[in-house]
Amino acid sequence: MNRHARLAAALLTLVGATAFSSVAEARCRIRNTTSHSFTLSSGNTSNQRVGANTSTSIDDGEITGRSDDGTNVGGYCADGQTVVIRERNGSIVIAPE
Repeated sequence: MNRHARLAAALLTLVGATAFSSVAEARCRIRNTTSHSFTLSSGNTSNQRVGANTSTSIDDGEITGRSDDGTNVGGYCADGQTVVIRERNGSIVIAPE
């Protein structure tokens, strides 16, 4: 193999490995529309922060969270789904967007 062929093969291997590794990683998007900041846990992710009126991504699965003032929240997020932390009837909930 000449130098260019080896370089092309190495690049294809790298691109393929990167593409398949990102497919295996399950993620969901979470949007916080409240005035509270939360520390969240889901799947293999723990102690991830989502500030007031911001969004982030987190592992899919059961989500549990606690705000700085002690408010608890929980819900579920499937792979590729977007969920929202919102205030509904005086309670804070996680619901599909």
